[in-house]
Amino acid sequence: MKLADGSSNGYGLGVFTGSANGRRYVEHSGEAVGFLSENTVYPDDKAAIVVLTNSWFSDATGRIAAGVAKIVLPPAAASAEDTAALARARAVYDQLRTGTLDRKGLTEDANYYFKPVALADYKSSLSALGEPTAFAQTGKTRLRGGFVNRTYRITYPDRTLSLSTYAEPGANGRYEQLLVAPAQ
Repeated sequence: MKLADGSSNGYGLGVFTGSANGRRYVEHSGEAVGFLSENTVYPDDKAAIVVLTNSWFSDATGRIAAGVAKIVLPPAAASAEDTAALARARAVYDQLRTGTLDRKGLTEDANYYFKPVALADYKSSLSALGEPTAFAQTGKTRLRGGFVNRTYRITYPDRTLSLSTYAEPGANGRYEQLLVAPAQ
């Protein structure tokens, strides 16, 4: 949808549009009791991936669609914006691991959350894991609730974590949320 200033919010009538990993997409997913669906069209590749599952409680459709995309679509280079965001997310994750969070990169709400006790908890939990062996973006960059959402997979020898970030739009948008959880 085009906004008054000419920019797009990437959403209209239930359909998301955007670019991920250097590839434009049009996407719609849905759910009802008993099923989940995912439909992603890649117009430049003249391809579409449709996944239907007989459940409504997991991320199976997204994981299956991503797996099929890796098989049927040629590898695409990440956008410069996603590459820069990856480096920034890795830096803030390392700050959480060491308890040295740069608060200039956080919104007022995020600064409020990361009080010394929360930061100490992140440090003790994450530093015990050691150095990650891999840190990569998964899924699509999307606009959610006015914030840019990206998800990263953080791999350690004995476990995998997920980091979901919500940041203000723009190259240097401050983080509103940083959510670390075990990866599915």
